[in-house]
Amino acid sequence: MNPLPPPFAYQIPSFMVIKKICCSLLLLLAACVSVAQQVSDEDELNASALSRKYKDADVACTKSYHYYTFDKGKNSLGDKVVSIQEESESEFISLKKFASLTYPEYYNKFISLETFKKSDKYGNKYITAARSGIDRSVTGDGVFFDDSRVQYYPIRFYQKGAMARITVKKTYTDGKYLTRLFFAETYPVSEQRYEFKVPDWLQVDFKLMNFDGYKIEKSQTKKNSYTTYVFSMKDIQPYKSEYKDLGLAYTEPHIIIQIRSFENKGESLPGFDKVDDVYGWNNRLYNMAGNETSSLKTMLPKIIQGKTTDVDKIKAIYYWVQDNIRYIAYEDGYSGYIPAPAQDVLAKKYGDCKGMANLLTELLKLAGYDAHFTWIGTRAIPYSQTLPALCVNNHAISTLYMEGKQYFLDATEKYAPFGENAFRIQGKEAMIAKGDKFEIKQVPPANVKDHSIITRADFNLNGDVLNGKVKVVFNGNERTSFQQTYQDLPVTSQEDFINNILEFGNDNMVASKVKTSDLKNREIPVQIEGEVDLSNNVNPISNDKYISIDFFPKTLERYMPDEKRTRGYDFDYVLTYDDEIALTIPADKKFTDIPDKLELNSEGYSFTGQYTVTGNKLLLKKTLTIKNNVIKVNEFDKWKKFLESIKEFSKYLITVTPK
Repeated sequence: MNPLPPPFAYQIPSFMVIKKICCSLLLLLAACVSVAQQVSDEDELNASALSRKYKDADVACTKSYHYYTFDKGKNSLGDKVVSIQEESESEFISLKKFASLTYPEYYNKFISLETFKKSDKYGNKYITAARSGIDRSVTGDGVFFDDSRVQYYPIRFYQKGAMARITVKKTYTDGKYLTRLFFAETYPVSEQRYEFKVPDWLQVDFKLMNFDGYKIEKSQTKKNSYTTYVFSMKDIQPYKSEYKDLGLAYTEPHIIIQIRSFENKGESLPGFDKVDDVYGWNNRLYNMAGNETSSLKTMLPKIIQGKTTDVDKIKAIYYWVQDNIRYIAYEDGYSGYIPAPAQDVLAKKYGDCKGMANLLTELLKLAGYDAHFTWIGTRAIPYSQTLPALCVNNHAISTLYMEGKQYFLDATEKYAPFGENAFRIQGKEAMIAKGDKFEIKQVPPANVKDHSIITRADFNLNGDVLNGKVKVVFNGNERTSFQQTYQDLPVTSQEDFINNILEFGNDNMVASKVKTSDLKNREIPVQIEGEVDLSNNVNPISNDKYISIDFFPKTLERYMPDEKRTRGYDFDYVLTYDDEIALTIPADKKFTDIPDKLELNSEGYSFTGQYTVTGNKLLLKKTLTIKNNVIKVNEFDKWKKFLESIKEFSKYLITVTPK
């Protein structure tokens, strides 16, 4: 329920995320069709065996080898750095008569793509079909500014067992930006192999993440002045993106490459050995922003005009940046890691998270407050700030110190009230810039009691007509999420959106006379109330009426795992649903039965539902609490039973009969 602005990618984008973009490009490809390949008996038998192992796959990768070597070089800032050369070879086989695959390679100002070849197999030989792929910008339409480009090949197969090979050579001109390597791909892989030939002048660590439970072979051999490290994994099932799934970094085995230090002409040069090294690099780029505050000094009095207290001035500045600066991502070499100058963000009225945080920090400092630029990793990233790597942080905010407290201000979180944090950073560690020093502080973790959707309804039955009043109240992050969705809608759609909330997305309900709280005030709970006709939920049979006044939240249906679900859920929220629904019937009618109380308790979630009758009035009270935003695969059976029990309770039809 929480629409989020896309955070700035503080490292080279994960290949798994970007590959989704290229899959859609396949629809555009009418050319590049290979002639029919000659398939050997051995390849056809191999394809049959692999198709039984990977039943849902059209194409499999029989091997994917990546070989890394290290050299000394200079980055565009003139620093002596470690460069990394990668040579890779991947072979693909068709598991069906007709199959296709789009294979991309990405490059930018940190990565030069030197060789990119596709070869098709004829009998027992590979013949090069193309030496460069189709080249395009990764993003467009003026939404993002970046230097990321992609070359890709559309690989088409017309025979089962047909094979193709991709050969790549590329160079990472600054090795610190090769951060992570994952084993999983969007297709099955028979063997994924990463090999690193490390010279003695280089100190490098390989952080092995999520290796437990997976069979991954590791080896280390020393020869002359080099040490070779090999990591190999076999029979890898394809990674499939699923609704609200856990991020790859939480579940999939991967390697984080940490260049700690290196020697150059007798001099020992630092890499990322300690957290201080990461901060030193981040802070250096931050100081390169080149802030010039004259235009900010002119604007500041207008922003805080009429505000007398410190809190009101801070709110005015925070809300002004939220409301007047448009979020636009920016990735362009080192410029993508240097915050845009505060004066440029102010003048252009747009910026990425770094630019917006920079402007907010500078405005607060000019107003006399203790504000600091801050790097943070969102909940999409599982790493602690103690890990010396750039992949720890993917977002930037401002931290304000006031009266012994820290306030974490995220200017990209539209309509967020001062003092409340977006769920995506709650519980995460923040790296706060303080000149040559820094502090690491934790954003307060989520408290389920602070985020709720409260529903109150009072219905009356007269004959076959069932109507009444409904009120829905959003608090905490649920209020912010409502505002982000509502305020972004065209005016012509806002009324339907609000009515749909009162109708619970139920086609049998019709809302009218709808009123809301002041939706321009982000600090108060969002309250929506109106009258609702629920007559379509009355089922008359003879003299009896069968009525449903309980509504299983449709959003929960999306979290009911089926047998194909392979990954856990991440709700992106914690919250409490608190419902009270009353039904009053005529004095000459009675309720003949009500269901038993349902009470379900688990460490991560709980539910209580109870009907009570007093005279001719029935009251349904329900409380559903999601205390843990993550449901792991090994919890699916318990979670399904939990949801099915709630759904069954909600299906109960109240029977109303004459006295």
